[in-house]
Amino acid sequence: MSRATLKDRLLDCYPRWSPNAYRIALGGGIACAIAIPLAMIGLPFIEFFNGMAAQPKGKAQMTFGRIYGEEFTVERAPVKGTIPRDYHPYYFDGLANTIEAAKEVGERLKNPVPLTMDALSRGQEMFNVYCIVCHGARGEGDGPVIGAQRFPAPPSLHTKQAIAYKDGTLYHIMTKGIGKMPSYADKLSSEQRWMVAYYVRALQRSMAPKPGDAAQ
Repeated sequence: MSRATLKDRLLDCYPRWSPNAYRIALGGGIACAIAIPLAMIGLPFIEFFNGMAAQPKGKAQMTFGRIYGEEFTVERAPVKGTIPRDYHPYYFDGLANTIEAAKEVGERLKNPVPLTMDALSRGQEMFNVYCIVCHGARGEGDGPVIGAQRFPAPPSLHTKQAIAYKDGTLYHIMTKGIGKMPSYADKLSSEQRWMVAYYVRALQRSMAPKPGDAAQ
């Protein structure tokens, strides 16, 4: 028996795949390669797949979460009747966030922070972090987020009205917010707000110096 005849007989012992069979097998392999990872993503609550990712936990920048179809709060409210350590309630918190209320506070509330270079420096630091984006480096209402199709410009801090504001008025505005300006009481401590008021005064005097300022 020739070698070619033996080879043909051996091949006859095994079924030969048609082109369609190859296509079906290839398509099935591709389908499994796509379906299996999607199934692992779509079934996170199967312990074998979830990798501890489906725990009822809060993550950064979340206000609420969902686990097993139910929502839960991430930022939980404090226990009723409790206050944070070193917290001092704002005496004028009941007043509205209007310029009239702010002026009233300005007449009744004095800046308790000593005016020092350190206080001015820290006030400038806080101003550059939280205020400069809208008010601008010099307080003229031309911050980088102001412009067409952006945010509306705030009033200049160098108007006669703003220059006439007392420190308590500025403090109340930063504490309660006014107009489109939100409250910054959750970002700046009470002492930091007073320091920012000092720095606003320094900005105003730098743009409109008075005789004798250099000596001071």
